[in-house]
Amino acid sequence: MYKALTVAGSDSVGGAGIQADLKAFASLGVHGCCAITAITAQSSTAVDRIHAVEPWMLRAQMESVLEDVDIGAAKTGMLYLPESVETVAEVLGGRGMPLVVDPVLVAGVGDSLGAEGLTKAIMDRLLPICDIVTPNRHEAEAMAGMEIVDGEDAMTACEIIGSQGTSVYLKGGHIDSQDVVDYLYHSSEFTRLRYPRLPPAGHGGGCVLSAYMAANLAKGMDVIKAVLAARESIQGSIAAMYPVGRGVALVEPLVELRRNAAAVEVLQRLRVFITRLEETLPADWLPDGGGNAAFALPFARGPEDVAGLEPPLMAVRGRTRGGAAAFGAAGDMAEAVLAAMGRDPEMRAGLKLAHDEDRLDLMEELGLTVSAFHRGPALSLAAGMDDAISHCDGFPDVVLETGMPGGAELRILGRGPEEILQKLALLL
Repeated sequence: MYKALTVAGSDSVGGAGIQADLKAFASLGVHGCCAITAITAQSSTAVDRIHAVEPWMLRAQMESVLEDVDIGAAKTGMLYLPESVETVAEVLGGRGMPLVVDPVLVAGVGDSLGAEGLTKAIMDRLLPICDIVTPNRHEAEAMAGMEIVDGEDAMTACEIIGSQGTSVYLKGGHIDSQDVVDYLYHSSEFTRLRYPRLPPAGHGGGCVLSAYMAANLAKGMDVIKAVLAARESIQGSIAAMYPVGRGVALVEPLVELRRNAAAVEVLQRLRVFITRLEETLPADWLPDGGGNAAFALPFARGPEDVAGLEPPLMAVRGRTRGGAAAFGAAGDMAEAVLAAMGRDPEMRAGLKLAHDEDRLDLMEELGLTVSAFHRGPALSLAAGMDDAISHCDGFPDVVLETGMPGGAELRILGRGPEEILQKLALLL
């Protein structure tokens, strides 16, 4: 069993701090130990009270754990007092375990989470002993002593913060840009990580990201791999945010567990779908190269999160036959479904059929909404799907793709395989 330690504050609303860290550890198969630095009275709208744990008690918590448990990595979150920083540095320094420092200075609801002198204490005592520090823009400005407006400023700040040898992961969510660009400064080199901008990250995003990094380090990953894997995980956590009160939503630290559970359901429902298609779908409705079905996980991040058939649906002795359901096997239908989910996250299923004018006319007569795009050599399938969906009055039931050498194709879309079967039943 992998084990990690979080040294952070307690969040009474359960969205950040110790509570979020332990859930993030567990979602990646890591047992979490903890040392609480402060008790907060907070909600999704405000931090009302903070009571710091005395340094001697903080030390006792860490030493009790470390004397008994073989900790693979540690992370710090809200430390609040400079004296707590000193205590953490004295206990963790020299132990040789990977350390992630999340320099928590301000809560997601805007309230201060640090006493006077905290930033300097983190810079002086924790940066020399940590493997990576994970500031957001505002934290990086405080630590580097400069304003960050754009990417050039972000890289300069990383160099200043990392001047003592630590790696820096500067989160770009608060920097004005079309996509979110994060900056990893490691061994004096920069890596830019670009992601689509989701709705503003809710409560606990920084805690969960740094916890994912610590969990990955505890599992033996190096810094680069730990960061890249954590960043992929947090993208799903942000996409899966949920409200618990009247204020900001909470990121979902258990998104990986939810994803694993959903994967079983997706494959089961897709297998039933294949069986029904084999029983009812005429073989001459399939394209010459075969038709594929696709069903994506909630919050799918890429083709690997979309299940399809391997081999695809084919005409075998005049009957429709499909292969096994597997993730990553949806072919170009994965690209089509992901484009649909970009417009409506609930539209997670699709089926590719051959184009037929009579069939298309029947679809429109039966009230199915059809949109179309012409696929030229410079237009990707995803861009064409997005264009067809965006120009439709409502969400299309069917998208017609023309212009490709293999001939025109129809892609039926739905919230799940069952909805696609309902649309097919109108035609059969």
